[in-house]
Amino acid sequence: MWRDESCPQRTYVPPEKIKELSANHSLMRRVRSTIRMIFGIPDYELYLDYWYAAPPKDEAAPLSEKEFFRQAIDERYGNGNRTRCC
Repeated sequence: MWRDESCPQRTYVPPEKIKELSANHSLMRRVRSTIRMIFGIPDYELYLDYWYAAPPKDEAAPLSEKEFFRQAIDERYGNGNRTRCC
């Protein structure tokens, strides 16, 4: 049978190993989210989780990553229209 050398051969991965990898990924994701929260960095992955859990009725699709960070910066620092004394 002809086999393309560029395609990796499929291997069997037991369900226990998949659960372990999934748990490790979940733990690393929570660690990243916690570090971002400590430093005040918006978490796009967490936004997507919330959006897909309960999508807002007025939005057809979630914000792109670039739009999400632009909105987060505008909410935190304003859009530049403020006048400040200092």
